[in-house]
Amino acid sequence: MSETALRVWGRTIRLTGFTGGELAEVFDTFGGSIDVVTDGGKPELTLHRQHGVADGAGERRSRHRGGSPAGKYFLDGTPFDGAEQRRDITIVSEGPGCGVYAEDRALLVVAGDTATIVADTLPPMLVSDVIEDWLLCRSRADDAVQVHCAGWLDDGHVTLAVGSSGAGKSTELFRNVRSGSSFFSNDRAFLRLRDGALEVRSFPLPVNIGCGTIRSLDLPIPHHDLGDHDKIRLRAPEVAERFDVDYETWYPVARIVCTSLADFHANIYWDEDDCHPFWIRSWHPGALPGAVAEELTTAIEPLITERNLLTR
Repeated sequence: MSETALRVWGRTIRLTGFTGGELAEVFDTFGGSIDVVTDGGKPELTLHRQHGVADGAGERRSRHRGGSPAGKYFLDGTPFDGAEQRRDITIVSEGPGCGVYAEDRALLVVAGDTATIVADTLPPMLVSDVIEDWLLCRSRADDAVQVHCAGWLDDGHVTLAVGSSGAGKSTELFRNVRSGSSFFSNDRAFLRLRDGALEVRSFPLPVNIGCGTIRSLDLPIPHHDLGDHDKIRLRAPEVAERFDVDYETWYPVARIVCTSLADFHANIYWDEDDCHPFWIRSWHPGALPGAVAEELTTAIEPLITERNLLTR
């Protein structure tokens, strides 16, 4: 039986029974933060693959939801099908420490930090979604809170632009990158406290850049004469290659820019992000302790500057 150990976003994952072609999806999803492990370290998550066909009936649950409805195109100009970002799972059964889920004649059985997929043909993105859910749940269990943001680095410190889609985060990010800052994040990052200081870490994701932003900032990215509100989608490996992103380091936060405090609070996920929910219930980290939320808020508020990101 084939076996591969991967280091994904700083955590070791053991996968058995998967072909190289089946794992290509995982490398594409987590590009820039995934490596093959050869030192034999103990895995934190084990994911098995078995052949078979199985069906299951039950309630449907969201496991992934896409972002903005804007038209998206890859670097070569071919369209990206946004429907691929709306993925659900069928709940067959759930109990303390375990769960059984079904999708497209495949079963996913989760027990502790071991998951087994039984399928002759793997459903698209199922393996990646399982790994992402485990990573997000573990991060929140370690008191890190997800925030919808763009961010850039100057002298080892991060400035975050936090806000809803359309607030101007990406334009502000790439304006600063063109001025000499380093790319940090364009969609999602995680905040935590260490020794009373606010730190942030990026997460591997595709980047969608508006064609209007590409033209106005003269970015070296093809826009194919598409409309200003259409977007060019860089896959995670393309982001890592173009911007040399660091997904491993926790950086100190220098400041946070947002259009309003209300919009900031709408884009920090004290519970969970509806686009990336905690869908495997036995891994669910539970509510963030109130004391942690209070301490994070106390550290965040002095760093916030309110201004319209769409104007200079």
